Amino acid sequence: MKKNEVTLYGLNNYKQVIDDVVNELNISDDCFDIKLLLTESLTNAFKHGNNGDENKPIYLRYVCNDTNIEFEIEDCGNGFENLSIPNKLSDENLLNDCGRGLFLINCIADKIEFKDNKLVIQKYLNVG
Repeated sequence: MKKNEVTLYGLNNYKQVIDDVVNELNISDDCFDIKLLLTESLTNAFKHGNNGDENKPIYLRYVCNDTNIEFEIEDCGNGFENLSIPNKLSDENLLNDCGRGLFLINCIADKIEFKDNKLVIQKYLNVG
């Protein structure tokens, strides 16, 4: 089992952090999905949770075994209450530049859960 925690301030080096996580976990078959999940969740944490403040930390924690990975992304926001994930692929939203992050995360992950100011993402890995 592998686990780790990384703290980011802003999004200046988030792509390198994501690459490091993918390389450390050696999950090449799931590389695209994991990169997309982390890109969307870290961007949401920065923009919405931390209101774009580069002085506020974003914590990325993960635990991985041979078949499953769980990410926890924590920001400094007030958390989520009664959050619903709308269908951002509807015709009226199709050409919007943003607003699809949670929708994409929900489509790719096997389970997502909101706990206070944390987003917990579970993804089963392609094995074999």
